[in-house]
Amino acid sequence: MKLLSSLILLILTALGFAAGEVSWKVLRLEGKAPTLTAVVEATIKPGWHLYSTVEIEAGPFPTTFRVGDEPISAKIGEEGLHTEFDKGFSKNVDFFKETGRFWVPVKSADAKLAVKYQVCKDGVCIPPTDAELPLTGVPISETVTQPKAKVAEPKQAAGTSTSGSSEAEQIKKAQEAGIIPFLLLSIAAGATALLTPCVFPMIPITVSFFSKRKEEGSGVKQALLFCGGIVGTFTFLGIIVAAAFGATGLNQLVNNPWFNFGMGSLFVILALSLFGVFEIGLPPKLVNRFDASGKKGWIAPVLMGLTFSLTSFTCTLPFVGGVLVSAANGNYVWPIIGMLGFSATFSIPFFLLAIFPSAISKVPRSGAWMVVIKAYMGFIELIAATKFFSSFDLGYSYGFLTREVMLSLWFALLLGAGLYCFGAIKLPKVDDGKIGWFRRGVGAFTLGLGVWVLMAFGDTKLGQLEGFLPPSPYPGKTMAGTATGWKSLFVESWEEAKAKAKETGKPIFVDFTGVYCTNCRVVEQNIFTRKETQERFKKYVPVSIYIDRVNDPVHAKQDAENAKMMQRMVGTVTLPTYAIVSPDGEVVKTSWAFTDKLDEFLSKLDSGLN
Repeated sequence: MKLLSSLILLILTALGFAAGEVSWKVLRLEGKAPTLTAVVEATIKPGWHLYSTVEIEAGPFPTTFRVGDEPISAKIGEEGLHTEFDKGFSKNVDFFKETGRFWVPVKSADAKLAVKYQVCKDGVCIPPTDAELPLTGVPISETVTQPKAKVAEPKQAAGTSTSGSSEAEQIKKAQEAGIIPFLLLSIAAGATALLTPCVFPMIPITVSFFSKRKEEGSGVKQALLFCGGIVGTFTFLGIIVAAAFGATGLNQLVNNPWFNFGMGSLFVILALSLFGVFEIGLPPKLVNRFDASGKKGWIAPVLMGLTFSLTSFTCTLPFVGGVLVSAANGNYVWPIIGMLGFSATFSIPFFLLAIFPSAISKVPRSGAWMVVIKAYMGFIELIAATKFFSSFDLGYSYGFLTREVMLSLWFALLLGAGLYCFGAIKLPKVDDGKIGWFRRGVGAFTLGLGVWVLMAFGDTKLGQLEGFLPPSPYPGKTMAGTATGWKSLFVESWEEAKAKAKETGKPIFVDFTGVYCTNCRVVEQNIFTRKETQERFKKYVPVSIYIDRVNDPVHAKQDAENAKMMQRMVGTVTLPTYAIVSPDGEVVKTSWAFTDKLDEFLSKLDSGLN
């Protein structure tokens, strides 16, 4: 049946049937520049179906308009849609029959408007066809009309058909099901986000922060303020930034090199404070003012919640980015509901962690071993700081903090923490008392972690911790032809991938990635390095597309174009996202977001080949 269908398609294409099944006409231009709208009418031959501009997962090719080479990103009105269950696609689809009208923003009467569309009849579909829609001589009316149907917001670019990322599809389906299913999805996403690599360093930092704040009031009150900072950041700041700068705005902030340099410096200062080098406190006048106003101590936990949210934002983007796309498009109700459910769930464990140190601090004679815990946490905070300094280094492609250098720093800090536990290292102004068996046990465990990190110089992988290490090989620092391992299978650019795919007839595997993306490193080191994955890669033309080096003058322009291409192709801002594209580089067969499960990843690759 597949062979027969393919043969029918080839015959129909050769006879030129596709171009004759739909005739297009621009009826008029409405409004005044620069807000002109072209009213386009499609006349369809009986029995044939022309499809909506809204993409349907694993469905027909959507009708897409473009001005020049750029897809229409604004809203497109549609009139005359029918919805029926299509046996060929095994789902409900929106389509036009006989006639259909579209309200397409064009801004200028001199614009070069074009459309790409597909028609189907009795289970047989014509391959997507292009048509030019001349605007010369089209009458202009200042009267603006509205379609008698819904307004569509297409996500895909011209020349692409996408199944969308799993997160984007889940969000869309949950919204269609109602508020309760969407809220439950938001809560589930918040719980899942707690398992991502960006969250791990904040656990000891939260404990160490609140262990020093017993004098600042109720532990419950402090914890609520901390969680309020988390919820407020994700909900309000996220939506404001998304509305102002697009769905990737907040992610661009946390990826800014100088922001990361500042965060790394802050963590170093906090670590030195935990080591007893100095004490961090508010100026006495400010403290007295808080005392007088009854607002003592509320700023620090709120700012800590803000810091926590920003540092973990990159890893939480799979859900957050999908929700904020709605805010970027002007719809604020769903983002507010989603972000409240997500961030509230995300903050619950840290509410408990914030209370825990307050309980510990009230235990009699807790001073000596609490000092040890704080000092030990200082080493952990220095390890976390290396991640921020690495992001700064990656932002400008300096190449100083490579994977090997980072592993060396981690080993040195773990060695220092282990030796401190055994008493071999003494910290200034820290009276840590006697060394017990528990402390020796923690020291032995820490030294074991150091040995494990040292083994990562070989074939040993660090699992989720790989997300904190820079890409290997370092982006832009590998000479052409010298890449090894999985990287040697990948081509360098999208244009090169399309050329090679056209030459070999292989589909393209697109790895949308970034230098700041922690989950990207997890997949690269734990899945891309596997023999089974590389065997599949050989059946593709694999290419890594970086999109987040916006601050690097060498790569900024190209990465900005790559980001636009990604959003056109797969309709999401999530990193990492993977897509399988047809050999001609036009049609996205399937796409999916982050997964650290090898079997699931291999299944996706196999489905693309099938």
